[in-house]
Amino acid sequence: MKPQKHLALTGILALGLCSASAFAQQNLQAHQHGVAELQVAISGEQIDALLLSPAYNLVGFEHPPHSSEQQQTVESAVDWLKNTALVNTGDLQCSPEQSHVHTSWKDQHDDHHEHHDDDHTGSGHSDIEITQRLHCTGLSEASELKTELFERFPGLEQLNAQWVSSKGQSGARLTPDQHRIQLSR
Repeated sequence: MKPQKHLALTGILALGLCSASAFAQQNLQAHQHGVAELQVAISGEQIDALLLSPAYNLVGFEHPPHSSEQQQTVESAVDWLKNTALVNTGDLQCSPEQSHVHTSWKDQHDDHHEHHDDDHTGSGHSDIEITQRLHCTGLSEASELKTELFERFPGLEQLNAQWVSSKGQSGARLTPDQHRIQLSR
């Protein structure tokens, strides 16, 4: 693919993700424990992914960590989310090139480890947002993507997934028993 065409496609996919992100954010305001939103934009050998989830699904609580055990739980989850592809090909060929994890707490997981006793959302609910740029060798040949989120985070029961590529867009409700995205090729 020519560089200009690739950049144009990436821009279009990014706009699609922004729209999907706004849609997902509206849906997430219902804040259902066990339910999260996943958007995926596919371009060539690259995937841009966005995961929006109530904190409870990923760490088991909604408040900033109060104990060293809770802090360790958050650090372990953040480490996994930064270093593990949110989606992967059947051959496990995706690797994170960029990965960011943001909580609705006062960025307590950064290097300075601030601890706060109040909930910064004002609603008693906290969310975690993960963005990743993945490089996936052989992605153009893949017929499906899968996620290991259900195995790593047992509090996650349902993942509302949407994806877009140059070949179209689609969506599915993923569960621990059905955690694969069928790509139309």
